[in-house]
Amino acid sequence: MARIYDYPEQLIPHPSPENFQQLWNSKKGNIPAASGKVHLEIGSGSGRYLIEWAQANPQDFFIGLELRYKRLVLAAKKMEQQNIHNILLMRERGEFLHEYLPNDSMDFMHINFPDPWSKKSRRKHRILSAEFLNRMLPLFRSKGELMFKTDHLEYFETVTEILQQLKTYTIVEHTSDLHGSEYNEHNILTEFEMLFKSKGNPPIGFLRAEVI
Repeated sequence: MARIYDYPEQLIPHPSPENFQQLWNSKKGNIPAASGKVHLEIGSGSGRYLIEWAQANPQDFFIGLELRYKRLVLAAKKMEQQNIHNILLMRERGEFLHEYLPNDSMDFMHINFPDPWSKKSRRKHRILSAEFLNRMLPLFRSKGELMFKTDHLEYFETVTEILQQLKTYTIVEHTSDLHGSEYNEHNILTEFEMLFKSKGNPPIGFLRAEVI
């Protein structure tokens, strides 16, 4: 836990709207294109997925939310070693994102393998719900996108149904077997997917939805 303070340029261990805005503005000044997109990943883990996205899109800005100290430190260490300046990490929950970002400020939201809360009595804790998606809607810019991956297919089907019922999102890519689909060509693997590959590749649901 002590090492979480070793990366002040990469990581905010105890975020507030004020210290987030200060570091975000500082980092955005280093991005070449003022018109770059803003990506947000909820549950960024040790940073593999986020870092690969950021390296492929140096003109964009990336925010990673994660709760586990060890994973945050590992991600920040990778960013420092690889001289990556367009990512900001925070120890925060996705449910509080609206306290940090103003409306019309986010282009992409990435949610990969969130806790499925499999028991029926616990499913109310799932991050992807109609209430959460409606709360996030004002944060998206025009033509914003949500990308979601999970190995829990019941959760995947539930999120699919929620998005289909909402009038503010439209699903443009959808598969219940990502690694066997046409979308796998451009898929960036997370740490979980690397582990899945070693265990026989269970089917992974993937969808991309656009804000209408």
